[in-house]
Amino acid sequence: MSKPTDNSKELEIDNFLQHPEVEQCLKEMNAYAASKPFVVSDVLDENGNQYVHLVQKGGGMLGIALVGYTYILEKMGIRFMRLAGTSAGAINTAMMVAIDKKEDAKSEKILKVICDLDFFQLVDGHPAARWIIRNFITNDNFMKRIKLWFSLFFGLFGLLIASNVVLLGLENHYPWLYRFTILSFVLTGFFIVLICVIGYYLLSLAQRLKNAGFGINPGDYFYDWIKDRLKENGVNNVSDLNAKASQSIAGMKLRHDNTQGMTQLNGDVTFIASELVTQNKIQFPEMCDLFKPKTEINTMQPAGFIRASMSIPVFFESYFINNIDINNDEIKKAWKTRFDIDKPPVSARFVDGGILSNFPINIFYNPKISIPRLPSFGIDLDDTKPEDDPKDAESWSLGGYFGRMFNTIRYYYDKDFLLKNKVYEKGIGKIQLYEFNWLNFFMTDEDKVKMFVKGARAATDFLKQFDWEDYKTTREALKKEIEKTQPNTYASTFNPNNHAI
Repeated sequence: MSKPTDNSKELEIDNFLQHPEVEQCLKEMNAYAASKPFVVSDVLDENGNQYVHLVQKGGGMLGIALVGYTYILEKMGIRFMRLAGTSAGAINTAMMVAIDKKEDAKSEKILKVICDLDFFQLVDGHPAARWIIRNFITNDNFMKRIKLWFSLFFGLFGLLIASNVVLLGLENHYPWLYRFTILSFVLTGFFIVLICVIGYYLLSLAQRLKNAGFGINPGDYFYDWIKDRLKENGVNNVSDLNAKASQSIAGMKLRHDNTQGMTQLNGDVTFIASELVTQNKIQFPEMCDLFKPKTEINTMQPAGFIRASMSIPVFFESYFINNIDINNDEIKKAWKTRFDIDKPPVSARFVDGGILSNFPINIFYNPKISIPRLPSFGIDLDDTKPEDDPKDAESWSLGGYFGRMFNTIRYYYDKDFLLKNKVYEKGIGKIQLYEFNWLNFFMTDEDKVKMFVKGARAATDFLKQFDWEDYKTTREALKKEIEKTQPNTYASTFNPNNHAI
């Protein structure tokens, strides 16, 4: 396990970009592109950049690897039409939308943001909680030491209780033991007082946790940080966010004729959050109408969407939207239309979008498309440890057991979609990150660079095997199969708000 970051030497962009493995990845990709036409999409801009949709998976600190992946994509002239992400994926997605124009590469500027951020500041909770979190994550022996302390404390307390009984029994026969009996009772009383004080403190922390929405860290530092980063790039409200996401692309054209032509080739952005009051998956900013009428949409802060998406349960406080006007006709209609809810909630409470959809690639699905004009790419973060391999279920660690139980719940929705639409798996690249802790906000600079490198390597391996023509052929076959076996699919699953691909 890594020790906390040594800030004696500042992390710089060159530490990432000039890493030998990253340079090797670019060398391999340039050689690959020189050997045959490098084609991943039929949508181009005037500079020859190729466009894809991109969804980025959540994963806490593992999100640094996402930047390594997108860096290679951008260096190979790939840009992004529609973007979606959850949790850490939402953070990278937000930066990719906000920075510069769609035609511009973003990853190097995102790296600058990473270099400037002290991730430990994101853990902005009670000092005791910060101490426990830091030691638990960065010290392999911390839990063993805690268990040892508890064992010694209560072992000594039990020994004192036993000595009280023994000394009282022997005191009548050996009066000289009187002083030891007094000392034993005094020490026992001290332990009882100490237990009461510790118990009271723990109860106060539990009450504090409840009052804080069952979150150890308020998440205020992150909210202010992402809000400032968005404002630096001209995103002050929801309208700015939508304008950035849907901005026009200079000289956009199709490589080949397509029956869809250029219709609905518009960009957008989606952040996934889990709403607990009504128990629904919320897609921001599309579903802002659930909380504000159209004329008041810009009173909502886009930073709140990302804050809601990354609200890891218990680790961060829930994110709330309060004072919803439940009597407003627009809001009532939105809840009824989207979720068949007649009475909107007065307050909405959000936790990590990964609880319901950690890899929302289904957002880009449109069953009406015969031959796609651009693919949907996805970046999967895999932190499954080798010892928790699914083929060896009986030997899983306790962490592996609970991890897979949790993942079964949060990945089911996305996995079910991929099982029914296997063509989308052709656009997914996987980054193996099992040696890193996704909650390690105290990660060393060396480990940050290593994750970036792993992302770059995963993107390189993915691009060298991606076959755009096969993707199109498979997608066309899928549509024909749907038409043949599920003639009512269009009416039941097609969302008219989705953009065609």
